[in-house]
Amino acid sequence: PGHISHTYTDHVSILKFIEANWGLAPVTSRSRDNFPNPKASKSNPYVPLNRPAIGDMMDLFSFSKEKK
Repeated sequence: PGHISHTYTDHVSILKFIEANWGLAPVTSRSRDNFPNPKASKSNPYVPLNRPAIGDMMDLFSFSKEKK
């Protein structure tokens, strides 16, 4: 089955994904890839409670080695 993510992402999310997946540090402490991952309320999942926040897209992938 598919998955629809409602986490806010933008072009910096690709960089955050690479850093999260391979355990790399953010490019700089002031860059947008250093923003936290969004935390959302159930009543409005599209507006992060901890703004500014950008998702790292890790919820879009499954890296488990289980055969389906």
